[in-house]
Amino acid sequence: MGGPSAEMEVSLVTGKAVFDNLDRKKYSPFLVEMSKDGYFWLLKKDNRKIRLDLQNKDRQMFDVIFIALHGSPGEDGGVQGMLETLGVKYTGSGVLASALAMNKVYSAQIYFANGLLYPEFIHFNADGWKRNADGIVEEIISKLGFPLVVKPVDQGSAVGVSKIKSHDELRKAIDKTIKSFPLLMAQKFVKGKEATCGVLEKDGQAIALPPTHILPNLGEFYDYKSKYSTGGSTHICPADFGDIVNGQIQNLAIMAHKALGCRGMSRTDIFAGDDKKLYILETNTIPGMTSTSLFPEAAAKAGIDFSVVLDYIIEASL
Repeated sequence: MGGPSAEMEVSLVTGKAVFDNLDRKKYSPFLVEMSKDGYFWLLKKDNRKIRLDLQNKDRQMFDVIFIALHGSPGEDGGVQGMLETLGVKYTGSGVLASALAMNKVYSAQIYFANGLLYPEFIHFNADGWKRNADGIVEEIISKLGFPLVVKPVDQGSAVGVSKIKSHDELRKAIDKTIKSFPLLMAQKFVKGKEATCGVLEKDGQAIALPPTHILPNLGEFYDYKSKYSTGGSTHICPADFGDIVNGQIQNLAIMAHKALGCRGMSRTDIFAGDDKKLYILETNTIPGMTSTSLFPEAAAKAGIDFSVVLDYIIEASL
């Protein structure tokens, strides 16, 4: 848990929630925090921190590492690659699936190749913006129109996401966001209802959890504040779209999970468009596990206790 990404605070909460809900009859867990400088620290009950040397003797302390790192390097394959090199088992998706899912451009190509709908977008980087901002703005407006969404290519939890309604807003949003995130995309805004659907693997089979209809209470869309503030959003689970649409959403979530090569768990965000089409927005390989998170909430609706969810995720990694 922890890490250097913009999602560090959420990661700490997820890690603590996982730690608190692990079945002590089955596991003897340790809390390990990744600091912003990339070191791993064992957290003791007396609040002491002991630096771990995972490259040598300390890796033998763990039978499996439950990855609760949101953002880079926990969700982009970085930590997974390190652990594979060390021969340490870990939960969740492998290096390739993590890297593909974290990068919205790469994952969009996977979705397209598997016949899944993804909103039209244009992507660019900081160098391109510096050289040709006017040309990029013109292309974005002509191809996507307003409203649209500007977002980092390789971030999660709606970090850096803005809904844009005008030319001036577009320039300002890109100028601001690209200072922190050099890879950006502008994406056509889909009018409709926001939904999400988790996938949990049991005995090698991908099972779709009940989909959730998300109603943001603090803004126009499900942004970072709406995700993690108490009362920031209303979750209707199972979603109130009807059995047919709910089933289609579940099928899409499983298709996205398999197309990307995910393992153990995932959660795919989907828009039920006013045009009666279902659009995939992104797939999260390490869904949040906080008190307001969607994945454990949906599992509970399916009659699966949080501790059992964690059992399934761990068993899929062994």
